[in-house]
Amino acid sequence: MNELPKGWYRAPLEQIAGIKLGKMLDKAKNKGDLYPYLRNVNVRWGDIELSDLLEMPFLPDELDTYCIQDGDLFICEGGEPGRSAVWRRGQTSVKFQKAIHRVRFEEGMTPEFFAAELRYAAAVGSLDELFVGTTIKHLTRQVLAARAFPVPPSEEQRRIVAKLDALDASAKRARADLDRIPTLVAR
Repeated sequence: MNELPKGWYRAPLEQIAGIKLGKMLDKAKNKGDLYPYLRNVNVRWGDIELSDLLEMPFLPDELDTYCIQDGDLFICEGGEPGRSAVWRRGQTSVKFQKAIHRVRFEEGMTPEFFAAELRYAAAVGSLDELFVGTTIKHLTRQVLAARAFPVPPSEEQRRIVAKLDALDASAKRARADLDRIPTLVAR
């Protein structure tokens, strides 16, 4: 779909957000105090798993560079490139590793909208054209920064996210109902 609804526009990600790749894990070179950090495996589609965080040393002057704020979108650089989730857990001492891009949007942008756009692009295969590498695929910062995203007005972004959340909740309820059918049949 090339034509956008009225009031929407397309913009490269770097024009609407700041993008930062995480810190390189290098046990020989890294110095400082230990902090828990997000790895690629911690970022799931729509969720960030915190049960198995590892620690890495960070120097005091690196703490702001690799900090996490509410509303940051994390996108996997490798593994399953493009897999993403929004941090909505408030202030934290957790940092992030090089295998993850932190995307921090300008005011008025809804990170969950862009995470949903990435998930849609992955589902229909259009995200694949952004990957580099022949055997192990990666989503580089340069390619991610240049990717044009559809940008609806702020209110429309929030409305779309609310509708997607409602549909997701409905699908989860339906899945739970289906899971109970074998028990009911057995009775």
